Amino acid sequence: MNFGNVKNMIFSITDYSPEVDAYQEEVDRIANEVYHTFFSSRPWTFAQKEIDIYTQADITVDNGTITSTSPANRPSKFIQGVGAIAADLRNEGSIIQVLNATSDNDNGEYFLDSCDSTTDIWVSKKAQYDSQAWTISQILSLELVCKQRYITLPPDCVEPLSITLRDPSVTSAPGPFGPVQELSRREDDGSSLWLDSTGTPTEWIPYDNLPGGELDVSDFPPLPGDLAVNVVPCIAAAAWPSGTYNFYLAYRFRGRIGPIGKPVQIVITSSALAPTKPQFVTRDTTLSGLSGLKKHIFFNIEEFTASGYGDTLIRDMNDWSHDLAVPSGPGLGDIVGTKFYVPDDNIIINVGDDYLDGVSFDPALAEYKLRSVPRAPDFSEGTYWRIRLSPRPNFYMPVRVRYIRKPNTLIADEDTPECPPDTHRYIVYRACEEIFTKHNALDQAEMYRRKADNEEKAISQRWLTQRAANYIKKGFTSMSSRPFRRLVYVP
Repeated sequence: MNFGNVKNMIFSITDYSPEVDAYQEEVDRIANEVYHTFFSSRPWTFAQKEIDIYTQADITVDNGTITSTSPANRPSKFIQGVGAIAADLRNEGSIIQVLNATSDNDNGEYFLDSCDSTTDIWVSKKAQYDSQAWTISQILSLELVCKQRYITLPPDCVEPLSITLRDPSVTSAPGPFGPVQELSRREDDGSSLWLDSTGTPTEWIPYDNLPGGELDVSDFPPLPGDLAVNVVPCIAAAAWPSGTYNFYLAYRFRGRIGPIGKPVQIVITSSALAPTKPQFVTRDTTLSGLSGLKKHIFFNIEEFTASGYGDTLIRDMNDWSHDLAVPSGPGLGDIVGTKFYVPDDNIIINVGDDYLDGVSFDPALAEYKLRSVPRAPDFSEGTYWRIRLSPRPNFYMPVRVRYIRKPNTLIADEDTPECPPDTHRYIVYRACEEIFTKHNALDQAEMYRRKADNEEKAISQRWLTQRAANYIKKGFTSMSSRPFRRLVYVP
């Protein structure tokens, strides 16, 4: 069943299907809450996901330069001349160790807040230290080491289950392959594992957020007034079609996307004689003294004037740009590589003229291009699981991570739940239980609670169990049965 079928079955059971937006939204919300809770509550085989995450080797730089900053007590501190680190945006969020500063107060470990250009970075000292300004205005030939101590898992990770090493480039032993044992944080403390030991990992430690109380992207939710959207004239090839749009702001900190803010709605009117496009005005986050708070913008189409098309799918504006011959460094232009990029220190940003290879004022062509932007994952809440490998691999290698994932929210009637067809009826029954309970129809609620529980038992027998595998010995038979094994409730 798709989402439309699920809702129709709920309406049929409740005998109540008014064309009232508030009621329709309530059913959508309850069905999605049941769906998400069911999907991620247990290690169902269909809810598990395996991906390869690649570790990064340590990077050592011997010619960094400390530069004084203003105001003197700003949390983020500027370091120049570290191109081997700054040139790769994936290093944002890594640990930077300063080794040979003139003052011991400047030595220690820092978080890499932002790669400000291809040669410069901003860092902030870890929370367990006092984050003071540089004690000396300038230090030359500074030695820094960039380390990937914590590996951030994707935002759809509900809970990590296992870590294994399966490097396909290794064809003979010994090599980086095999299981990695999970340690609780208590066991990690009791073992006193050295944080800087390097080698092939044998243990992994999960973190449901950054340890130590350090600032994370969830600490920066977008607030009202952080984003304003204007309609500005542009060339014809860059015009957006006439219609109503919603734009959403999320902050990026240390390379991760945080919570998505409330929509800002605008109406665009474009024609061949008066082409227009959006322009974004954001606050200058560097005024707070913290660098690295970049912006990430999403949008959805409320309605195209020409066709009347509209939807509630939020699309990721940043990840669907195309190349433009403009400055390519962070903070130097509208586009970085193939990304629509809003830096932290610019307060006004224009949509690039080449966005989607030029959107065009032609309504049919422009509508097709904007509707082709993929929907954004809707589980960006700013909370991320991290893992720490011990020993830490100081080389490039894939780590196979298996985890319980969170599915996309069901929005359009054509959306299909990301679980097997025999589980869809459970969503219907559990949603009916919630609806009947809310409307004080307790007898009906109890009946559908029992029906949902029975469905869940049947689902558990199939989808918490690996399929049976027969062991067949040649020349051996025993009546009509064969030996077999069955693994039950294996996470």
